[in-house]
Amino acid sequence: MKRLKTLGVIAILLISCSALASNFTIKSIRVNGLHRISYKTFLNYLPVKTGDRANTSTSTKIIRKLYNTGFFDNVAVYRQYNNIIITVKERPVISSIKIAGNDKIKTKDLLKALHKIGFREGSIFNHSILKELKQALIQQYHNMGLYDVNIAANAKQLSKDRIAVDITIREGVAAKIRSIKILGNRHFSNRTLLKNFSLTTPSLWSWFTNSDQYSKLKLAMDLQNLKNYYLDHGYLKCNIDSTQVSITPDRRFVYITIHISEGHLYKVSNVTLSGNLLGKKQDLLKLVTIKNGELFSRQKIVDTDNALSDFFGDIGYAFLQITPRPIPDDRNHTVAIDFHFIPGKPVYVHNIYFVGNKKTADYVLRREMRQMEGAIYSLPKIKESTRRLNMLGYLKNIHTSLKPAPNRPNQVDLKYNVTETSSTKLMGQIGYSDAEGFLYGASISDQNFLGTGDSAGLQFNNSSLSKTYSFNFFNPYITDNQVSLGVNAYLQKTTPNQIDLSSYSTNTYGVKTTIGYPISEYSIINYGLGFDHTNLKVNAASSTQAKTFVNKYGHLFDDAKLSTSWQYTNMDKAIYPTRGLSNDIELAVAAPLINHKMPGGGHYPKIYYYKITDEALFYHPIIKDFIFEAHALLGYGDAFNKSQSLPFYENFFSGGIGSVRGFEAGTIGPKDSNGNAIGAHAQAEGSIGIIFPNPFGETVRTTAFVDAGSVYDNTKNIGRDISDLRVSSGLQVEWRTPLAPLVFSLAAPLRKKTGDSLSFFQFSLGTSF
Repeated sequence: MKRLKTLGVIAILLISCSALASNFTIKSIRVNGLHRISYKTFLNYLPVKTGDRANTSTSTKIIRKLYNTGFFDNVAVYRQYNNIIITVKERPVISSIKIAGNDKIKTKDLLKALHKIGFREGSIFNHSILKELKQALIQQYHNMGLYDVNIAANAKQLSKDRIAVDITIREGVAAKIRSIKILGNRHFSNRTLLKNFSLTTPSLWSWFTNSDQYSKLKLAMDLQNLKNYYLDHGYLKCNIDSTQVSITPDRRFVYITIHISEGHLYKVSNVTLSGNLLGKKQDLLKLVTIKNGELFSRQKIVDTDNALSDFFGDIGYAFLQITPRPIPDDRNHTVAIDFHFIPGKPVYVHNIYFVGNKKTADYVLRREMRQMEGAIYSLPKIKESTRRLNMLGYLKNIHTSLKPAPNRPNQVDLKYNVTETSSTKLMGQIGYSDAEGFLYGASISDQNFLGTGDSAGLQFNNSSLSKTYSFNFFNPYITDNQVSLGVNAYLQKTTPNQIDLSSYSTNTYGVKTTIGYPISEYSIINYGLGFDHTNLKVNAASSTQAKTFVNKYGHLFDDAKLSTSWQYTNMDKAIYPTRGLSNDIELAVAAPLINHKMPGGGHYPKIYYYKITDEALFYHPIIKDFIFEAHALLGYGDAFNKSQSLPFYENFFSGGIGSVRGFEAGTIGPKDSNGNAIGAHAQAEGSIGIIFPNPFGETVRTTAFVDAGSVYDNTKNIGRDISDLRVSSGLQVEWRTPLAPLVFSLAAPLRKKTGDSLSFFQFSLGTSF
């Protein structure tokens, strides 16, 4: 077919040459067969124009020039008197591209691969590109270890000048890694080196992580990690000599063999700073962590480079160039390291602007900035500004970029690219919680109300434990210096006896206002004032403790509540943080406003009480995207001003998700006369965990944990007598859906007491509609 087409072109050229066999001046150029391309545009493709001299080679030049555009299937050139007649047949346009059968690679990613070879909707169709198209897509799958992929591409003529392309993919099964061998290693075992690889042979977890599926990209990253491991342990001249990837004939399995040369160990002989140090040499030397005589380490060079860059970045040198230069002495196996500085000129930030905030008002983001417009560039302040944006809770994927300000020497514009997450939630809920049993409700809340950065919400919830109506509003900036205001009003009826807690019920309503004052970049002091009305109800089936309390103090309580708290957080983000510490210490004091009368005359004794809590949460990255997590909670409450005890309905409870998992919610600790948990006036809990990396992105978090804790009536036993301490361990999965967070926990007790209520599987979830 190709030979016939070539002969056809040659024939056209011969005919055209004979048609323009003599020299003449071109009077006009006429074209037949144009549909999409305009006559004026067509003339721009020609090597001649009206008035030029034509000869025997002119037609050849015209045909070759037009074929080279790729827009035409056929071209013929004739002479009519002194006019040139050109007849063309345009190639059709690709009107649609449909891809079916792809699961492992998204359609948009496959289309990107096709765009790189110039194949997209609206482009000119050429049958010869179909083969190139298939190879481009096959390469994408081979890079993922899918060697058994089969791709069929068909072109369908829709009309005279339109083509539809249908691509059908059978992805097949990904090739599994049967073995990974490293040869040439003398000082480190294969097992040690392979810990730096993301690719593995089949294992207990590989079915979940797909780490045993071959990927060319992952292998390239693993090879770099392998070399970095040697560079971090003194092997300056380590080299990966070759990498062999063998595939079995059935394309199901892959064998990887890596040949390396370790080389010699190198020690640091000297560290120097050169270039323009701006008179800061002594300050810079303090930041150098590399010591003479220690083993060469690439990571220490990177850390030192970052510290030096941050130092200059804080004094305005945004475009500093630091070049670490290892100077090896191969005879003595030592290396001198020189950091060469080219600081450039200090720059100022001219404009700060935001891209991607479609809902959020510009001033809401701008007030989080610690880098100011008109101020000298400061890298630490830009990083802190980014952290504060991440802490808002309704932004993600925050990236910064710099570009020189137009016509302003030594000034830059700072751009923040942000992606907004859904902050408004209109939700109906039906579900079950281990803490509250069957539940249903409805709520509307907005973390970023009308784009102002304020939060507001209305909520109704009904469960076996409680029925709640609430309204809340929070303004983080009622003044420019970040004084905040929060208001919360609620109406609640609780019936603990419905879920095997102490048998009584309460009807409560109240309102609370909180004002917060920032005292540092990371700390806030809050002051709260509120009012609570509680109606405590008991019956014949109620516990002795509940009935005794009502007989002594009555069933109506109207309290003023004063609170103060100190909040500290330097978390890197609000949702699923990866590093940082938060600590919240709160003191709340309750004083009765009304002295209620006793039925037989006189008044019930007043109860003055206080509660103090301290909750801390800590995250820190360890290795390979694993994160260490620690949580601690302490609580204590008591009566004062001649009152005898903390009201039992204000007791602390322990057990369940968010507490000591593996034990039923709120059941740890003292029991009342009916055998139900009644809580205690002191609480101590702690938890440590390891957060695992997962392939589901930032919406899912998996944690292996160990919990310990209990509640106490005798505070002298806390930290001394561990007989009341419960301990459990297990696995928790958190899934942050667009509508509501879901939490699933599997835990088994390591330390328990007779009579404890255990719950191996616990969850809190809801279905929204």
